[in-house]
Amino acid sequence: GGWDARDNTYQAVLDALVQFYRIRMTFKGTSAAANSLVFAQKVYMIEDVYVGWQFGQIFYEKERWVWLSRFFNSSKAKEEEGEDAHDDSLKLDKRLIHDILPQPGGGQEPIEG
Repeated sequence: GGWDARDNTYQAVLDALVQFYRIRMTFKGTSAAANSLVFAQKVYMIEDVYVGWQFGQIFYEKERWVWLSRFFNSSKAKEEEGEDAHDDSLKLDKRLIHDILPQPGGGQEPIEG
């Protein structure tokens, strides 16, 4: 499908997706515990698609108190938190994996309930 770029309402975009059936998202990573490849997969149907919305950030930078590291062994503190010794700032919040936010510019499809 396609649509005229001047007709950029969420209704017009949805009307252009008449042949859309599903989209499969695959995530690939490395397990810190087993040092092996891990995969996750999610299939989204047309009912799961919201025009004008985007996935939120699932990664964030963990705050570090630099002055505190002078008093504690950095690798010991990380071990107690269950982190890799070389992962010092980036965290993944799996609870946010399906969170969506409005795209800039407005005009997004209303979400019910």
